[in-house]
Amino acid sequence: MKTTLLHQGPFTLRNIRFEVLRGVSIDSRTIPEDHIFCALKGEHTDGHRFVAAALKNGALAALVNREYAASAAPDEALIICDDTYTGLVEMARIYAKTFTMPVFSLTGSVGKTSTRRMLSHILSATLRIAENPKNFNNHIGLPISILQMRGDEDLAILEMGSSGIGEIRNLCHIIQPQYGLITAIAPAHISGFGSIENIQKAKFELFDAVRDDGILFINADDERVSAYPADTRRRISYGITHPADLRFSVCDIDAAGRYTLSVDGRTFRLQSSGKGAAINACAAYTVAKTLGMDIHMIIRGLISFRPESGRGAIESWNGMTLIDDSYNASPLSVKNAISMLTSMQTRGRKIMVFADMLEMGAETRTSHEEIGSIISGSDIDELLCYGSDTRYTVAAAREGKHKNAWHFDNKEKLADHLLSVIKPGDTVLFKGSRGEKVEEIISMIKGK
Repeated sequence: MKTTLLHQGPFTLRNIRFEVLRGVSIDSRTIPEDHIFCALKGEHTDGHRFVAAALKNGALAALVNREYAASAAPDEALIICDDTYTGLVEMARIYAKTFTMPVFSLTGSVGKTSTRRMLSHILSATLRIAENPKNFNNHIGLPISILQMRGDEDLAILEMGSSGIGEIRNLCHIIQPQYGLITAIAPAHISGFGSIENIQKAKFELFDAVRDDGILFINADDERVSAYPADTRRRISYGITHPADLRFSVCDIDAAGRYTLSVDGRTFRLQSSGKGAAINACAAYTVAKTLGMDIHMIIRGLISFRPESGRGAIESWNGMTLIDDSYNASPLSVKNAISMLTSMQTRGRKIMVFADMLEMGAETRTSHEEIGSIISGSDIDELLCYGSDTRYTVAAAREGKHKNAWHFDNKEKLADHLLSVIKPGDTVLFKGSRGEKVEEIISMIKGK
């Protein structure tokens, strides 16, 4: 981004000696080369306290408010505005206006990061792709993501998260998408929305923002996504169980829960486990094909894509299969995980390690009880739970006559029990919300 662009916004520049900046950081301790520091004012801390440290650590300048600038050292390089968050958003909006590349945006209750990464992996074989780093998808992460782009890439793939109504709409004011996709609409982080209907409204904000000449990608297997009202914009649907423009068939599910799918007369097996990964693959295939990519190259990308830890990664350890799906959990993603585990043809027993689904609000108890009831009717041999809310899960499973449903007060006790019962041939699925850090249990059993 050229510094001349900053003169278009509500900024005052002081001691600015650089021509181009490559991005923005909000961590004063680690400033990448040619980045500025944004002094955000949060609920618990004020980034203005760390401006001097950021400049010392190599920041080209600091984005600060006028109050800080009034008493700042005279030699500090500053970009001054009324409010630093508003300034960050405005900086990203101004920069995004210079882009000539099309923008593909996606959101959803589950699967958005995995779908983004899968699509980026496929398309990067022929295109220069700009995308969110890590999971920078919220009201702070998205503008930072935009400001780290070169701006001359072939396509921007932007994931948008939401914690309430209006957030995605505001993100789309920064950069308007030409293509939009909603992976799924389901109860996830529902405490910030109040109801599934409000979640639907929030996700629909992405479709609302897609350009008039754009394309909406519709998950035909999700009734809430499919319910988006038709208009003059082009719609392309995909799915496994419902009629769609691109209808995928499930040919096989192997012992590790990996799906083999068929479409357009071609068959391919995924490296990621679970139904959720299969739906993500359908979405990525549909988008890549619509953008004109050769089908053989799309399938090659799907076959070679491997999930990150916590997102369905499969590992063989001491003769057992460990499925790390610990990155996050919502009722829909947990049900998909249970469905995947029950469909697997394993040599040994099926064991599920499950921690709380957080931010469920008024649905906390019923959602956890429902999971227990589903497990009680499945062929999962052992259910090992951790967290205050999974007590409801265990109680519901036992009420359903599941004999091996256990709750543990801490991860260490759960890990010790797991080690005492697992045997070669067993398959263990790890699932829970990010805040519960279920992956620590995997590290514990490996370290003992």
